[in-house]
Amino acid sequence: MTVTQNEQNATAEDAYVGRFEMVDPLDFDPAGTGRIVIDAFNHRKEREEGDTTEPDPGLIASVGAIGVQQPIILRPQEDEGKLGVVIGQRRTKAARAVAEKAVAEGRPYLKIPAIIRDDLKGVNDEALAASMVENVHRAAASAQDDLEAAQQLALMVGAKRVPKARKTKLATAIGRTVEELDAAEKVAKIDRRVVEELDEDEVEFDWLQLADYDEVKDVPGALETLEDAKQQDEREGNRKRGAWRQAMQELRAEKEKAERIEATKKELAEKKHRIVQWQRRWEWTKGRPLDELVSAIGRPLTPQGHNETCEGHGAAIDPADGTVVWVCVDYEKHGHRIAGAPEPTESDNAEAIEQAAAKQEAEREERRRVRLNNAAWRQVRSVRQDFITEMCQDKGEAPALIKDWVMANLLSRAVPRGPLLTRFLGVDSISDDHTKSKEDINTLIKRTAARRYWWVLFANIAATYEHEHMKDDAWRGIPHYYYGYAKPGSIARPTAEWLRFLKSQGYTLSEIEQETLAQADREAEEQAKEEAERQRREAEREAEREAERQRRAAEELSDEPDEGQVDEPDDEPDEGQVDEPDDEPDEGQVDEPDDEPDEGQVDEPDDEPDEGQVDEPDDKPDEGQVDEPDDKPDEGQVEPDGGAEAPGEEPSDDGPEDQAEESDDN
Repeated sequence: MTVTQNEQNATAEDAYVGRFEMVDPLDFDPAGTGRIVIDAFNHRKEREEGDTTEPDPGLIASVGAIGVQQPIILRPQEDEGKLGVVIGQRRTKAARAVAEKAVAEGRPYLKIPAIIRDDLKGVNDEALAASMVENVHRAAASAQDDLEAAQQLALMVGAKRVPKARKTKLATAIGRTVEELDAAEKVAKIDRRVVEELDEDEVEFDWLQLADYDEVKDVPGALETLEDAKQQDEREGNRKRGAWRQAMQELRAEKEKAERIEATKKELAEKKHRIVQWQRRWEWTKGRPLDELVSAIGRPLTPQGHNETCEGHGAAIDPADGTVVWVCVDYEKHGHRIAGAPEPTESDNAEAIEQAAAKQEAEREERRRVRLNNAAWRQVRSVRQDFITEMCQDKGEAPALIKDWVMANLLSRAVPRGPLLTRFLGVDSISDDHTKSKEDINTLIKRTAARRYWWVLFANIAATYEHEHMKDDAWRGIPHYYYGYAKPGSIARPTAEWLRFLKSQGYTLSEIEQETLAQADREAEEQAKEEAERQRREAEREAEREAERQRRAAEELSDEPDEGQVDEPDDEPDEGQVDEPDDEPDEGQVDEPDDEPDEGQVDEPDDEPDEGQVDEPDDKPDEGQVDEPDDKPDEGQVEPDGGAEAPGEEPSDDGPEDQAEESDDN
């Protein structure tokens, strides 16, 4: 039996009685005092744990972008004029939060579409059942459904070339970002089984992360690595996904390396080369890399020559970077020896051979370490420079820290670097030629808004740091001035400085960058210790010099008089006494000359006679004797005038006193 259209219309009935109304979200009050309240029989209840009544940030953002699209269900309450929310409690709360923020910022907001069910007034059982149906029988769309719908939306948006603001609005409405919307087309092509497996494992990746994971899903441990990176970004609040980007770069490198190893194996097989197992410690085997061996007559071995002349020729692939290492699988058997080892003799020098082998092993390990670290340093360059590119393309004004950094560096090291400037600023090519670059820079400045000047300057300095201080071997430090890289130098200050600055801006350091910065910190600590030790030794020497100065001062003070005393020469009096010459009298006495009489006595001159005696002058003869003057000649001798001695006679050494004695003898 076929039912006609008229018969269908005749049998169709209204599901319920209701009226449509646009309600103001600010009329809603969860506490029950407003015009719109939460119905007492609403299925969702507030709970201390697992509360499902509060809207999540995604729902609030969606309502803020396009408003509430699905009408809520209200029913009249017992209190006249009030309406209770039966269905749509979370949407109503989200609309109220958006409205409150808009009012605070002076912006308009959207009303909520609502259907008022007058038929449910006082019918509590049907109201509760309707609320449960809304939540119990609603099944979430599958992840694949979301992706396919997003793909269609992305295609429509791309085809219309809508403004970025509209694109942002649409992305926010579906709880995604603009970047996720751009990735939707790629994500929609992901194998359904991959998405289902992630869903079963309760892995929550956004569309960008899904697209990244799909790219490296075949790399062993990729899922665990990316989950750890996602959690690290969440812990650190890193919205730029620094840890995720570093992890993706490492996984891409691993994928590329695996592909390169497979291609290398295929090429070696086609050329009939023997492929042997890679050995980390070749000294534990009979084999050795060719660059550590020489022929029996001491000549270096080349891969081509060795392949043509030795049955032990083989190739090993270093799993760390896919490098081919040519080896001899049994070098002693085929007459080779370790480079630097002595020639075999009847009494082989085992110790010298062992030392040569150890030296070759150490040199090989060092070459390998340098090669791998150079590759790791190059690998992270792309991630770091992408981060700088995003910084430089910020449309807003540069923050104060950027300005300070730029001004601190402008005077010393800003040199234009064309290709890097072109990349960081996303502009037309800037020449590396000094003259041409000036013209390009002038053109760039004319096209740049004033508010972006700081970013242009920052890009210039960033290009300089990247070009001059982040070369492939920057992780090794500055070469020793004499020994070169044979003696590791310290990490260049600008290299560590640049890494610290980028880290402060949210850049996530890779493992090699972390090790480089840690090495720089250790070196700075050692330098600080050395400086402290130098200052300590200098302080000790200064203390010794000061002690020596004090000792000398003390010795000088010992030669000075005591405090309160004037220290005169040895013939001066002691403290508190005026020391006169020896011929002066003692204290309290007038000291007359020697020819003066003692106290109480009149001392006459020597030529005066003693008391009771007449003192004759010296030129008078003694008693009973006639004393001739000195100028008279001796008896029987005539002395010429002038006191000259007679000719032919020796002069006499006798003085006047001796002559007087002779006179007495006579």
